[in-house]
Amino acid sequence: MHIHLGDGTGLGRDEHMLPGRGNQPCGPLLEQLAGQSFTGAVIVEVSTRSAGSRERREADLAEALAFARLHLAAPARTGA
Repeated sequence: MHIHLGDGTGLGRDEHMLPGRGNQPCGPLLEQLAGQSFTGAVIVEVSTRSAGSRERREADLAEALAFARLHLAAPARTGA
């Protein structure tokens, strides 16, 4: 199993925004997967066309990777 990770605003089209920049529950989804010992692959599927420069593109991709790693390392929190 694998997950294609990208965010969006729910406008009914593939926006491929960086995770955390849209309004979809990317973080909680990854945390839930981590809590279920997910062993599949997570593919970051984002658009960098509007980055404007190679440096910005690389920074955006690094941000997406850091987001995924952060939330996959933190199992979902349950209410106390």
